[in-house]
Amino acid sequence: MASDPLERRTTPIPEEEAAILRSSVRKRVLWAAKLARGSECFNSVVVDLSLGGARIHLAQPLGKGDLVMLELDEIGALQAEVVWQEGHSLGLQFMEEPQTIAATIGRRLPLTAAPPTAKSA
Repeated sequence: MASDPLERRTTPIPEEEAAILRSSVRKRVLWAAKLARGSECFNSVVVDLSLGGARIHLAQPLGKGDLVMLELDEIGALQAEVVWQEGHSLGLQFMEEPQTIAATIGRRLPLTAAPPTAKSA
């Protein structure tokens, strides 16, 4: 059985969101984080990170479109929007431009845009 919740997704990701996810290289991490929504603050775990967003594990349900602040000791605070949640896995899309995220995250975890892929004939 796969341990990655994304591999078991049953809800399709809209094409626009999938394109964003594919446009950045993802790095697997296991970092404790705080996720703030308004005055609420939740403990969470970041399991992968890219210039476009993050996948986290969170016990509390949040709504698609919720605006949050992801606070990481390793990096700092990043504004994001919830783009999907399935079970305890949650997808965030960062609000800042990828260049800003690269400058912020790059000190701790170098990330670059995904390399172009060759199309098969």
